[in-house]
Amino acid sequence: MSRFRFLSLILTMLSVNAMAQLSANSWRDHLSYRDGRIVAVSDSKVYCATDLSLFYLDKDDHSLNHLSPIEGMTETGAGYIAYCDKLHLLVVAYNSGNIDLVYDNGKIINLSGLKDAQFTTDKRTNHICIDGHMAYLSCNFGITAVNLEKREFADTYILGKGGNLLKINCTAVCGDYLYAFTNSGLMRGRLDNPFLSDLKNWELVPGSDLTHFYNTGCVFNGQLIVGERFANDSTSRVSVFDGEKMTVLWDSLPMLKSLTSRGDYLVRTTYADIDLFDTKMQSRSHYSDVLIQMGIADGADRIWFAHSYDGLACINKGQHDYYTPLGPARNRFFKISYNAGDILLAPGGKKDIGTGENKWLPANIYRFTDGQWTSISYSEYPEIAKCFDVCDFITHGNRNHFLASSWFSGLIEYNNGTYRYIDTTTAGVNIYRVSSGCYDSKGNLWVNCSHTSNYIAVRKPDGQWFSYAYDPKLSNENLGKMLRTYKGDFWITTPKGTGILVFNTNDTPETKADDNYTYFMPTDENGNAFNAYINDIVEDNNGQLWVASDEGVYVFDHPEQALDGETDARRPQMIVEGFYQPLLSTERVTSIVIDGGNRKWFGTDGGGIFLISPDGTKQLAEYNTSNSPLFSNNVQSMTLDYDKGILYIITDMGLQSAMISSSIPKSTFSDIYAYPNPVEPDYQGDVHIHGLMNNTTVRITDLYGNLVFETMSNGGGATWNLRNMSNRPVVTGIYLIHCVTKNGENREAGTIHVVR
Repeated sequence: MSRFRFLSLILTMLSVNAMAQLSANSWRDHLSYRDGRIVAVSDSKVYCATDLSLFYLDKDDHSLNHLSPIEGMTETGAGYIAYCDKLHLLVVAYNSGNIDLVYDNGKIINLSGLKDAQFTTDKRTNHICIDGHMAYLSCNFGITAVNLEKREFADTYILGKGGNLLKINCTAVCGDYLYAFTNSGLMRGRLDNPFLSDLKNWELVPGSDLTHFYNTGCVFNGQLIVGERFANDSTSRVSVFDGEKMTVLWDSLPMLKSLTSRGDYLVRTTYADIDLFDTKMQSRSHYSDVLIQMGIADGADRIWFAHSYDGLACINKGQHDYYTPLGPARNRFFKISYNAGDILLAPGGKKDIGTGENKWLPANIYRFTDGQWTSISYSEYPEIAKCFDVCDFITHGNRNHFLASSWFSGLIEYNNGTYRYIDTTTAGVNIYRVSSGCYDSKGNLWVNCSHTSNYIAVRKPDGQWFSYAYDPKLSNENLGKMLRTYKGDFWITTPKGTGILVFNTNDTPETKADDNYTYFMPTDENGNAFNAYINDIVEDNNGQLWVASDEGVYVFDHPEQALDGETDARRPQMIVEGFYQPLLSTERVTSIVIDGGNRKWFGTDGGGIFLISPDGTKQLAEYNTSNSPLFSNNVQSMTLDYDKGILYIITDMGLQSAMISSSIPKSTFSDIYAYPNPVEPDYQGDVHIHGLMNNTTVRITDLYGNLVFETMSNGGGATWNLRNMSNRPVVTGIYLIHCVTKNGENREAGTIHVVR
């Protein structure tokens, strides 16, 4: 009898809609926490926001903790954060206009009034000023006042003349006035005036200059500290305003980033320096680094600051430390792939899929191996500096070897820890823009090359290169995915709607004379055209080809007949509320994943993720931002760790994963494990069982042999919802798992410990 591996996963998350089959505890974020931008400090925590992620450091034990939709936040992408000491809560203002109030006790309250407001202006927040129980949000359209105690929006102030919108960079409350820092002067209005929404009740502060950019400020030692950047944006000045006149405090400073105060200490952050001052304006601490974004004081000598490469940092009595949760180096990706236990991420891609316009991102590759993130770049391997926009990976089941294709200047090869650029110019082969590739059964490497006369290239195991083309119409096109079917045919798709190429080389890549090919537009059996803007194509466990297009999904049931002229496809008809409708016909489908049970996972641009039955006729589940911790409904790419049953998802708001109920079935019961095991008291999700053989019956019993639960494996995985046959939660105890294959020849057993 094999032993179950004990795994622990402790994530507290927002509960999902009952229709979703992925329990809340199935999800995990893989955000980058490096690009620190904003910090906020309380007595017990230090918060840091990056471009998409949010985390905090516990001052007592120095533990790092994530805050995302998986933990109950509304979304990702905080524009600004600030802490309210009076109410013991963190104010999180998202770029969408959404606001979360995160209390010290873990409670999260969402205020969506600004996001839901019916105007199209950018709703991101540039700064938050906390004054007692009030929060003043500086936005690109004006100022929004929020009563944090009542959890309601109090008022909005539009300060542009003639109804025009004026960007507010920062606000501060000093004495009886609310001050607004703008690119056209410093303004103020009396807080006791009930009509501040009227521009007539605002005035230009004496001594302010309409041509200067007032970008930051705070109240310190009872006075207003004013930061201004001059029109050329290269030098700055800091002044003190006593209510009547400006007095210059520091002049001819490098570019000023922020001014903050906490207690009896002021922090000034410029282009390359951060300084802490006491009430006598004596310097107490100093540190230089061009990557500092914002700092805030925490006592007489300590400064917490956001660092644009190391996330959160601290300087204390001359010593500096960095605090960065594990994650990739960035949050924006184009493609994700699975390779023999590793997850590979391509951060490059194309600025526009249709036109093929480059992003011009230097070559980078991110790799997730055994829970650790690594990355490579041209700075480490200068020979790959000529490559830009890594857009895909070519793998063949070898963890120590893969290739990365780039949309500018070819291929990068990884082999046993070393990266190198593959130069084919000496072989007379142009692999300039490579979007996809694959290996065949003989070990030959195949790639498609856009905007070149010979758009198909192949490298034999001995290093020889050959290139050629079939239909000349594709010579000037942006090519999409290259797929080799189980039967040995190659399919090349196009994202611009110019058709599909299918070819077979008869296992003689160096000889074109015996090749067979066809080039066609996708249609059904009656000649009705399908959408030819193809975003993905995959082969399922039955040998059918599933195509993701800008208008839903269609299927080639017999792809092996394409070279015989049988190129008809069909659109699966899904039953929705008792009626048939074409599968996802209203969705732009961007990505397809086939799991171990032959179910189809479809990622869409705007609709989230759909889980569909193996034959495409029934929707099994739908995951979006309203019923799950999915970061965004705009799914760009997905892949599956087939051994562990983990679905990885790239959205425009970052990378995340979810444990699903299916994995690749095993040939024996030698590697079964339950996840999590033991089940902790606060765990609210499902137990996942993986490493099963195909068509395994899984029975859960108590120690007395009473049947508690029974199910059939989905591929190599199964789930138990921790309920009994009466649909009641099980109690604390040891439960036995009995696994038996369909013919009864293979059996296995194990235990799961449940603590309630």
